Amino acid sequence: MHFKKLRQQAEKDEEEQFKKEMLAKFAEDDRIEQMNVQKRRMKQAEHKRAVEKLLEDRRAQFSQDREHELSERRAEQEMEEFRKRIVEEERARLLREHAPKLLGYLPKGVIRDEEDLSMLGPDFQERYTKRQIDPFEDSGWDARK
Repeated sequence: MHFKKLRQQAEKDEEEQFKKEMLAKFAEDDRIEQMNVQKRRMKQAEHKRAVEKLLEDRRAQFSQDREHELSERRAEQEMEEFRKRIVEEERARLLREHAPKLLGYLPKGVIRDEEDLSMLGPDFQERYTKRQIDPFEDSGWDARK
């Protein structure tokens, strides 16, 4: 919220600065032409309307850019989720296909959790849990019998 307020304040300051610069430029143009008072007032009002139009156009462009950026970010997130899902599906397929053959050779971390074990079937679960017994632990010898 603080960042948002700072950004909004910066935008307002930038718009005010832009407005002042444009009014100064238009005022300088008017002085060069040395018009009479009535024409000068009309010209100033016209310039003020032109500045307001430019500011409105800038705001609209900024809003469009922000929306475009948000849509791009959403698309990137969806693509990343899609990639992760594909990788996980392929990982599960490879495990189902090859894990029973490589039971004694699977490195740590390949079977991440109980869900991976349940996916591979009860026979594999039983053989896998027997291999996971720590021979240096006292309770490990009892579980093997």
